Amino acid sequence: MPQAVADLQPVGDNMSLRDIQRSMKKDPDGQGISALGYDGVLRTFDTERNILDAVGLNPAQIREYYDGLPMPERFLTADGRNISRWDMYHPDAENIPRKFTEEDKAKMLAHNEEVDRRGVTSCAPRASQDGCKPSSR
Repeated sequence: MPQAVADLQPVGDNMSLRDIQRSMKKDPDGQGISALGYDGVLRTFDTERNILDAVGLNPAQIREYYDGLPMPERFLTADGRNISRWDMYHPDAENIPRKFTEEDKAKMLAHNEEVDRRGVTSCAPRASQDGCKPSSR
């Protein structure tokens, strides 16, 4: 068996995206992010964009990631199950989110303050409305 095939990370095709996300390693400081690469691999990163965990998603899981949002065309043919474990942890630069600049952070802070000022709730679409509370940053 070729090494690239042997290195593929086994993830259940029947696992929900939510279950996959819950099982992934996260930044212990709580400052990291997760991102789906164009290769179909969901990765978690610390603030310096070091990869903490990576899981290759199947096409159904990729569609679930974009549920209710327009999906970029490049994802229509993506299948992260075909990516070797080595490539999951050594992706092309386009599959690593850029770090936020100070200007980016200031814009996000201003946006969040405006949202708070208007009293917009922080619930996600399709989420249970029972736990919805106004945003409290």
